[in-house]
Amino acid sequence: MKKVACLLSVFGLLLLTSFSGCIGNDYSSVEIVENSPYPEFIYLNKDMLKIITNKTSEHQTPDYFFIIFDGAYIDKNNYSKIAVKTPLWRFGSLFADENIQTKNGMIFLNSDYVQKPDLKYNKPLNYNDVIVYNKNYGIFIEIGEEYNYAEIITENLNENKYFMENIGDIAGKNIINRTVIENDDLLLGTYVLERGIPIGDINNSLFKMNITSAS
Repeated sequence: MKKVACLLSVFGLLLLTSFSGCIGNDYSSVEIVENSPYPEFIYLNKDMLKIITNKTSEHQTPDYFFIIFDGAYIDKNNYSKIAVKTPLWRFGSLFADENIQTKNGMIFLNSDYVQKPDLKYNKPLNYNDVIVYNKNYGIFIEIGEEYNYAEIITENLNENKYFMENIGDIAGKNIINRTVIENDDLLLGTYVLERGIPIGDINNSLFKMNITSAS
């Protein structure tokens, strides 16, 4: 992540200097999932991208730098593969080499477009600061000042319902309150969590859920 943070800093500084009037966009959770270049991914919006970049960089990056980015997708099967979404993606070609590519509104670092995710869990939901999406479930998280909030959507199976009704924490943050409802063939769990940044060092174990799929 340190190399990625450095690349983002150099790229962003150049574009911010030249195109200071351009700002990133805010997308719904549905749009974020539909736009993913990876079938299984972790998505960070620009606020979370700022936190992770500053956490892994030797120097703090000013807040205004991040206004030109929409967010970043991380390939959940290979954390070195990242796609940064920005309205200024075409200018990423200035840095293009074997590790940097630009296409479809994104700058790809150490990767290329893979394929769209399965959209069976892609329903209109409320939270999109952090999204974790794979073949078994989708987790949608919002970071609040007093509490964090999360929604989990998955297949309506007895073992999944038991897990969602009894899980003690999500991404390392204790659950304060929960509601789990059945919606035809899907389950939707809505959770209130203790406050704080829930991701720490991004890794599989932090978002590992004992949730299965019938397919």
